[in-house]
Amino acid sequence: MTATPESLPIVLGTAGHIDHGKTALVRALTGIDTDRLAVEKQRGITTELGFAHLDLGGRRLAVIDVPGHERFIRAMVAGATGLDLVLLVVAADEGVMPQTREHLDVCQLLGVRRGLVVVTKRDLVDDEWLALIDAELARALAGTFLAAAPRLAVSTRTGAGEGALRAAIAQAVTELPPRPATGVLRLPVDRVFTLRGFGTVVTGTIASGALAVGDELAILPRGLAARVRGLEVHGQAVDRARAGQRCAVNLGGVGTDELARGDVLAHPGAVAPTHLLDVRFRLLAAARAPLPPRSKVLVHHGTTQVGATLVVVGERGARIAPGAEGLAQLRLDRATPLAALPGDRFIVRGFQPLADHGTTLGGGEVVRVHAARARAGDHAAVVARFAAARAEERLALELRAARAAAPTVAELVRRTGDDPATVTRALDAMGAAGLALRAGAGAAAVHLHAETVAALEQAVLARLELPREELRRKLPAALPARAFDAVVDGLVARGVIEAHGEHLRPAATARAAPRSPLAADLARRFGAWALEPPRPKELPALLGQPEPAVTQALAALVADGGVVRVKPDLYVGADALAELEARLRAYLAAHREITPQAWKELTGTSRKYAIPLAEHFDARKVTLRVGDLRRLR
Repeated sequence: MTATPESLPIVLGTAGHIDHGKTALVRALTGIDTDRLAVEKQRGITTELGFAHLDLGGRRLAVIDVPGHERFIRAMVAGATGLDLVLLVVAADEGVMPQTREHLDVCQLLGVRRGLVVVTKRDLVDDEWLALIDAELARALAGTFLAAAPRLAVSTRTGAGEGALRAAIAQAVTELPPRPATGVLRLPVDRVFTLRGFGTVVTGTIASGALAVGDELAILPRGLAARVRGLEVHGQAVDRARAGQRCAVNLGGVGTDELARGDVLAHPGAVAPTHLLDVRFRLLAAARAPLPPRSKVLVHHGTTQVGATLVVVGERGARIAPGAEGLAQLRLDRATPLAALPGDRFIVRGFQPLADHGTTLGGGEVVRVHAARARAGDHAAVVARFAAARAEERLALELRAARAAAPTVAELVRRTGDDPATVTRALDAMGAAGLALRAGAGAAAVHLHAETVAALEQAVLARLELPREELRRKLPAALPARAFDAVVDGLVARGVIEAHGEHLRPAATARAAPRSPLAADLARRFGAWALEPPRPKELPALLGQPEPAVTQALAALVADGGVVRVKPDLYVGADALAELEARLRAYLAAHREITPQAWKELTGTSRKYAIPLAEHFDARKVTLRVGDLRRLR
């Protein structure tokens, strides 16, 4: 059944400094006291997350009340994650305080984009003082997502302003965009308890996907198995819950002593906890100094908090200036991986408070999970490509980055967070466009990017003298046997080679398939570029063509032998390479060996091209490197 706007889930949360009246405001709006712990009653402050629901004109909103004290910021971040709408609460008698600013920063960094500002304790101040507080708020909120938000003064003691606040909340709710219903299930746990007659119960807000009674679950990162015995949303039993809904889940197969806040419920095999995350990170403008190349930090993601090292990605010694954004990598301890996916928001805290801002350093967005360890070189460029890519482009980037490893649909689901049907449709479209190759069938099928296929075809054609199985062993060890077979079968089907038992040979009647106009144009350009062609990433702009079309044309040229892949970012026309090889062989026949300087002069290129060209002939077994010299094999 299609969800109507009135039935779509909405989560409303509070934020603000300690003792500014957040819990009293929730109680006035909902009639529910969210301070459930004895210590909260005794001390008069909120130390844990509180939960309620608010009925507005036939619509029920989930409400999360967060603690305001700086010592309970972990609970605040857990509650703020996934909010649709926030009420920033500021007491009229105190105004903007340190946790006002920190909570505002946290909400902004977590991607909360809509909210209201509520000035509480209106009855304690006069109109003149209230005007001063409003002016202070305008300054504090300038440049934030709440800069243009309504600011409403209320008194929970007298009830003044509550009606206007309810109306403002109802209006804001109608303007909220719907949450995406796609993606794999993830439910970060924020409470664990036992209910007599039911057993283990956990609560949380479903971050993505859907959950149903009877589902088998994996509890991450612990790796425990459980089953959904029952579901409740707002106290009502339901058969199914979806992204954005707060729900209580009755679990079978696990005890409360095995679970804790920060665990994540997921369907088995759909999410894999990760230790290395490439991220986009923003350092707060209030930071005292630029973020150094490496920092020990606390990371808040979902409802969990873990220690990590934050490494700035870029040139050696790169830093991020206060108020600026940069690319970085989060390296988590092996014992505390995160069930994270691209697009997730996170908060990073340090160990020394900033002036009037608490200990929050900044935060950002996950760009890639299960990343390679960042090292000096082109890692920054790889992360930048993922960061700039649209959601539908990231699958192609993951496939390209996997190279010969040839992932399955399930592996791509764990990297992208898209559901299997979405990933399968995208792979089908890539296959139809000639940008991907599927090998095998069903869940065991693996996939190769067209660039990888072209490189593998070139490697096969260079080793046709070897028996088939020995040839396969010369290719990357990560290449599955069925992917190797698919590459070979493709060459046979196009008439490039022939299979004779365990041997592969050039086809007697092999003819290149007709080139597309774009491929033909590209081939002419490679002829003109000779040994100094531009990098593949520069070709779309040079040709004035979209990247997928250029990638496909380049792969076709590699497949028909017109262009040779020397290294991942260097392709050279086959004629130019053959002419260089002839000159190299002639030189070595006359001189027996060639020095680096003589090789540079022979190629007529800079080191940028001369070194990979020399390594190419080493790999082809044309030359043998002995120290700095090269000789004919």
